[in-house]
Amino acid sequence: MKKRIKVTIADFTHLTENLNNPEELALYETANGNTYDAEIEHDGYAIVDVTDEDYIELAPGEYQLMIEEWTTAGQIGEWTLQTMSDPADDKALLYRTVDKAGTEIQAPQSLPKQVVELVANTWFGKKAKKIEE
Repeated sequence: MKKRIKVTIADFTHLTENLNNPEELALYETANGNTYDAEIEHDGYAIVDVTDEDYIELAPGEYQLMIEEWTTAGQIGEWTLQTMSDPADDKALLYRTVDKAGTEIQAPQSLPKQVVELVANTWFGKKAKKIEE
């Protein structure tokens, strides 16, 4: 299944050390900052077809999943909670609430993706069972 991602390589040192082909490195440099549909592997690596013949493989820290349009995240009473990627920050999500007519009740608020993940893990993560000795 393909997902929308944005290439966000902050440091090319690791890639430069591992890629011996300057043309292959140029593919990563050209893709950086752009949005693509990518196949996400079970290990978290993303495979991106940058041309009909060429592809790049990105480690989990080299890309961000993107939600480009308001998407329903859930219901809060009679309001709908919506989310989308923050266009001003690749590592953040915007959240807003709207009523049934789609009128914005609460203006969009940006939250770092890491905060969202930590809250989700705290609220909905499974508790580790204590090992009795």
